[in-house]
Amino acid sequence: MNYWDKVTARFAGNDYVVGYDPLNEPFPGNPTRDLMNLYPGHFDLNYLQPLYAKIFENAMKHDSTKQLWFEPVPFPDILPIFGGQVSSVGFSNPPGADIGSPLHALNDHTYCCQADANECLTGEPKVEDADMCLQFHHRRLDTRAKDAERLGVPFIVTEFGACLTEGPCTQEITQVAQVADENLAGWAYWQFKTYADLTTSAGTGSEGFYNNDGSLQEYKVKALGRPYMMYTQGTLSKMKYDDDANTFHAEFTLAKASAENVAFLSQDYYFNCGIDYTVSVNGSKVSVADMNASYQANYLSFDLSSFSAGSSVVIDVAEASC
Repeated sequence: MNYWDKVTARFAGNDYVVGYDPLNEPFPGNPTRDLMNLYPGHFDLNYLQPLYAKIFENAMKHDSTKQLWFEPVPFPDILPIFGGQVSSVGFSNPPGADIGSPLHALNDHTYCCQADANECLTGEPKVEDADMCLQFHHRRLDTRAKDAERLGVPFIVTEFGACLTEGPCTQEITQVAQVADENLAGWAYWQFKTYADLTTSAGTGSEGFYNNDGSLQEYKVKALGRPYMMYTQGTLSKMKYDDDANTFHAEFTLAKASAENVAFLSQDYYFNCGIDYTVSVNGSKVSVADMNASYQANYLSFDLSSFSAGSSVVIDVAEASC
């Protein structure tokens, strides 16, 4: 408590700090003192929730704009048997606040290594277990998205990947990002650089973007640089990048907003020859001129301020002919 009181006081008013994640992958203490800690959700509700609530209440004294990104226990909420069994979190409400709090987000990690005790004997998942890994990521992220919906807060994957070589890494990143998109969940990759990190199983390898000689691991950058909607003038309801067809599709409901819509569509890694795209409002295609659209430096921007709030917007993107 004293530690987080000092941290939240130090970073109060800092525009570069969005929020706080008090405990990384918390462990449910000593089960012999409370055997119920071996029951999924019990530790979340009875131990983490009151602790997180105190941390949040203290943080609010220093800066009432910062968020609490609260995290459940990996075990026993996740069990590495039968392809990875996933239970709902035990939190009854966002710690220290009511359901629907704008100052909370549910965060969790997902690794295929957690699906089976023998999955990552080499430090990363097996390519031949792709189907099992995808099913596990679906179970985990689909469940957490429902947990977040029940609590009325956003859901973000704050750690995934942590991979070393091209085949397993591309598979793991692509699968998690795909499932996150289906749940409209944000994500953050582990990790940017190694920084002599001692918390993982990487050994002398690099789970970050760079090899030990400083060269860039392009396959990781490509997998993480997948197309997505950065901003929409309304509520995003669907977003999907199809790896096989190299196409992107998104849908949202328009609100009355003056800011532009922006899609990140990497010409460096995905759309080398440029893009062909359509934007439709209520089923009718909108001309480039009518939405002041432009595609520059990997970003497609367009403005639909002239259309009525509540309108349905669909965007489809494919690579242009070379």
